[in-house]
Amino acid sequence: MKKLNKFYEKVPGSYIAYIGFVFAVIFMIISVIMYNDPTFSIFTHYISDLGASTKASSLFWNINMIISAPLRVLFGLYLLKFLERRGADEKLIKITVYAILIAAIGSIVIALNPHDISRMFHLIGAFTYFMGVIVIQINISKMELNIKDMPKYLPVVGLIVVVNYALFVSFEILELTSNLFRILACFIEWMALFTLLSWLLIHGIYVHKIK
Repeated sequence: MKKLNKFYEKVPGSYIAYIGFVFAVIFMIISVIMYNDPTFSIFTHYISDLGASTKASSLFWNINMIISAPLRVLFGLYLLKFLERRGADEKLIKITVYAILIAAIGSIVIALNPHDISRMFHLIGAFTYFMGVIVIQINISKMELNIKDMPKYLPVVGLIVVVNYALFVSFEILELTSNLFRILACFIEWMALFTLLSWLLIHGIYVHKIK
């Protein structure tokens, strides 16, 4: 923990959030361009389609997934330390730490197992990641709501992320079992990504201002 604290002294958590946001956006744009399909749309394609082994976009998207995972872990741990100093529940913090690590592992499993090569492991990684994000956002939002001087827009953004991820998991299960709701499942997955990136940027800006 001492090494981690020293790291944060040299690299503030807000910078990690900014790097994570910019990196993810740039690599996502490159991946979409490299996918090179005129039919591509957030209504017809899942995010994981960018990582399909047969597409030129796979290298960029999978690099994005693998590198973004440790960046999210670093910012998540920084934010938990930030909340701990303001009186957040220690038990909830520990649970959230495990959820952050589990979600990161799920993200890496997704990247290492394209859906067109190893669908089962891809789905396991995706479910692990999505459920991890839901737990993380619920816990952090709860902690932020319980801290008096925290602006209320922070937990609201977190709860919006929760709603999007929960809806996506629900519609994806329906799509997998009945081949229905693909358009909704695709669209909501993209909305989940956009809201999570917004959450990352908004929290990065907030902790930067407070510091």
